[in-house]
Amino acid sequence: MTTRREFIKTAAALAGGTVFSGFGGKTGAKSRVVSVAADDMLAETRYNPSAVKRAFAAGLKELTGEKTEAAAWASLFSPDDVVGIKINCLGAPRVSSSVESIQAVAAGLQSAGVKENAIIVWDRLDREFQRTGLTLNKGPVGMRVTGTSTQGESILPWVEGYDREAFITMEDGTLKKFRELVRGGFLKSASYRELFNSLAWLWMLSRMGDARAAEFEPEMRRLYTAYDDREGIKKIADAVADRFEDMTIPDEDKSCFSRIVSRDITKLVNIAVLKHNEDSGVTWATKNIALGVTTNKVRFHIDYCAKAIPAILSHACLRSKMVLHIGEAAKISTVSVAGTRLAMDNRIFFSRDPVAMDRLGLDILEDKRKAQGLDSIRSIATHVASCAAAGLGTDDLSRIDLRELRV
Repeated sequence: MTTRREFIKTAAALAGGTVFSGFGGKTGAKSRVVSVAADDMLAETRYNPSAVKRAFAAGLKELTGEKTEAAAWASLFSPDDVVGIKINCLGAPRVSSSVESIQAVAAGLQSAGVKENAIIVWDRLDREFQRTGLTLNKGPVGMRVTGTSTQGESILPWVEGYDREAFITMEDGTLKKFRELVRGGFLKSASYRELFNSLAWLWMLSRMGDARAAEFEPEMRRLYTAYDDREGIKKIADAVADRFEDMTIPDEDKSCFSRIVSRDITKLVNIAVLKHNEDSGVTWATKNIALGVTTNKVRFHIDYCAKAIPAILSHACLRSKMVLHIGEAAKISTVSVAGTRLAMDNRIFFSRDPVAMDRLGLDILEDKRKAQGLDSIRSIATHVASCAAAGLGTDDLSRIDLRELRV
């Protein structure tokens, strides 16, 4: 027998254009995305708490079809849930997830009966919270605020705070794959991006304490953002092409998940900031989660994250937990994830389909960059279509039900 709560959740999912797992796709229904604009959304470069509250009230009601904001939150979350709020700390305070949106989500969750200490605001590292306006709290009282780890996770297969039992495997960036590529003549024609990311294993070995690999780390660090220096990275590739033949790297193909996602939470709210990224074109809903939840990810950029992001979001420890995606677009970083250059807008977006939100965000970012005389990034934002192909949502504009509100 269907309970009243189960009925409400099913109805809300249908109203949002997705199944309850949080994804659009094969139900035949359109994926609903709600944008809420307010002329006073920003006070200079900070979010206006009053405007954010109005946007959340209108956006959640429109997304779920409920008559009140409280009912909207209750249709998505239950008192027994432990809810993770995945934020983006990079670029703080210039272009990070706003404290105002975080507070609005926390208030909404508590209105649905979620206990305050069962709310976990999190990102990758403790130290990334320093300029966010948030205070770390790992105790038993109050809303928890924490990084997954105190250790950098981008290079190594596992660090403290991540789950050895929950992972994806990919050959990209491994020593094993590099040897195969070298035998196939890869070094002659490979691009900077292909060369650098095929050498992720070398950086990993250095972090593991290998003295031979460590001699290359300073130059690898420099080359990490030296996108035009193909000769520099090729020099390293040539130097190591016939070295390390005696080496096997344990778990080099693994990327482990944050224990917050795999063990601690039952539901996930994603507060993503619309940004340009040199390694994926656009970063918003899908990438904010995928590259914030895993280890060993420098290698993901070899194909602009087209394989990695859908693989991560499809994992059983994560897929069914993604319930709500909130896209901040009042401040948009048009150059880099750190907000090197900004464009202002006045909207916050709400959806249960992260791919649909990303598809719309790509168009917004393209328009903002064009207005600033910047190049198109559409051709490298391949992860959006890859996520759609994996059944994680839709990138077909004809199947996106965009509802534009003003408050």
